[in-house]
Amino acid sequence: MSQVLIIVLKGLAGGAMVVLFSAIGEAIRPRGLAGITSAAPSIALASLLVALIASGVTTAYELSLGMIAGAAAMIAWCLVGIEGLKRLGALKGSVLTTGVWFVSALSLWAVFLR
Repeated sequence: MSQVLIIVLKGLAGGAMVVLFSAIGEAIRPRGLAGITSAAPSIALASLLVALIASGVTTAYELSLGMIAGAAAMIAWCLVGIEGLKRLGALKGSVLTTGVWFVSALSLWAVFLR
């Protein structure tokens, strides 16, 4: 499949998924959750769909593992970030939590995805 066609498919699939997830987010209360449900999950699903169509199951499987590892690292980032921001302030807490995310993501990649 040509690169241009893959980019067009990603754009169409991503746009459709964002609209779908935004509609779901509008129905969810509180409204603050609408943004969480519209952006990242829809783009991830669209990327997996295009990878599945363009490159097959193996590529989509590898991409999904990377997404799971990134999500696990993001959970670590959030858990450390709660206390880091309270105790160290915005700048130092953000630097600390970003370092935690980086170490977590690289560790997961080295152990499971390499």
